[in-house]
Amino acid sequence: MVHLLQISCGILSLFLCCVINAFSPSSQVQSSVNDRPNIILILADDQGYSDLSCYGHPILETPHIDQLAAEGIKFTNCYAAAPNCSPARAGLLTGRVPSRTGIYDWVPSGGPMHLPVTEITIATLLQKAGYATCQVGKWHLSKWVNSSKNPKMQRPLPDDHGFDHWFGVDNNAKPNHHNPINYFRNGVPLGKLEGYACHLVVEEGIKWIDSLKKNKPFFLYVPFNEPHTPLGSPPELKKYYQSKTKDVKKAEYYANVANIDLAVGKLMRALDDRGLRDNTLVIYSSDNGPARGDNGVYKGVTLRGRKSSLYEGGIREPGIVRWPKVIAKGQTITNPVHAVDVLPTLCEVVGILPPQDRILDGCSWLPLLKNQKFQRGKPLFWYFYKSSPCAVLRSGDWVMTADPKKENKFRSKSHMFDKDDLHYIKNTELGQFALYNIEKDIAQKNDVSSENPKLFEKLKNQIIKMHTSVVSEGPDWPSLLSDKEMLIRK
Repeated sequence: MVHLLQISCGILSLFLCCVINAFSPSSQVQSSVNDRPNIILILADDQGYSDLSCYGHPILETPHIDQLAAEGIKFTNCYAAAPNCSPARAGLLTGRVPSRTGIYDWVPSGGPMHLPVTEITIATLLQKAGYATCQVGKWHLSKWVNSSKNPKMQRPLPDDHGFDHWFGVDNNAKPNHHNPINYFRNGVPLGKLEGYACHLVVEEGIKWIDSLKKNKPFFLYVPFNEPHTPLGSPPELKKYYQSKTKDVKKAEYYANVANIDLAVGKLMRALDDRGLRDNTLVIYSSDNGPARGDNGVYKGVTLRGRKSSLYEGGIREPGIVRWPKVIAKGQTITNPVHAVDVLPTLCEVVGILPPQDRILDGCSWLPLLKNQKFQRGKPLFWYFYKSSPCAVLRSGDWVMTADPKKENKFRSKSHMFDKDDLHYIKNTELGQFALYNIEKDIAQKNDVSSENPKLFEKLKNQIIKMHTSVVSEGPDWPSLLSDKEMLIRK
């Protein structure tokens, strides 16, 4: 009798374990991991909204990226997380307004600012879900230093943020994109490399894919150095575009973007050759508006602002998604989407929970990919203390901009983050507001606050609340890494 009872209890325990495991996110990861899509996230550097032929550029020819758009979705209201390099990348990888993470501006050498190891990235989540993970290209979320000379000055590297394999640079390719001398592979400096940066990173990514076990799902993050200066472009492309425009600088910029297009084509052909096309989700966008190219144009109207501005020209970007197994071809979607949405979207795609212990500012737009009803649960928000406006909120077709109530003497005039900036960031009070209907007035020329008083007050309260939440969470940078951070790294 006792023996039979033990057997019955054992069967019951096994049954309960099966039921519990069936509904556990981690078990779902293990049981269906081979069915999950591969994910490739491609990010251009300083490419404007309309600097692709599929977005209406009159001179640029980008057939491979155009093909991506034709085979999937082209978003016309796609936004970066910030108007310059480092914050844009922090927001993209964490799903959080960048200032929450402490990335207030671009990361210079010598300063303490970096993406803390306490932040959770897309790569970390996918790595834990059974994905192989790789970053090839520009990191720019910490400055790489020689830790052997001073271990306390070591900043987190891509492998501290979930990447199994990494190849690239901490900031810009030197001396330019051609034959760069400052690339690393998994922490080892490589010296001078032969070729153009965009092709070098794509070739590294393809080799890494080939090194993986069969059916191992992968996440490949491809943040190009191009078309950020200093430019280095193939002579034949420069010659071709010089025949199209008298502006020599623009011709080289166009050649640089065209070279990205060739590299994207190479990566897409590699997927085809390996039978990976159908179940690989590819996302293409840019980190912020143009520094050197043309101002973005939307519906024939020039966007206001450029890189480092929170007007549309500094944050509205191309946004292309292809996933043949799921997405119908040839779609154009006007719903606003934001770089901070990528993390929750990929979590839903893979079937894992996004981080539950922190504020996420994005939401999943997987329903859009499946041609289903989508309603954004929260407005889009930006904060960049060096821009004027310094805060922006978009809700539907309405955009509210804000500036400090009064100028703060602590505001740094430097192009980069410095020690006095934190006082300014933490003590700024918003007080100058403007309201635009972005679909009717994409150039943001007409403040319609007085015609919409109720809406104005509603959005004003929302933008103040968001701004307060974001700046209160952002860390106060010490001169060195904290003991807590060092403990986590060990």
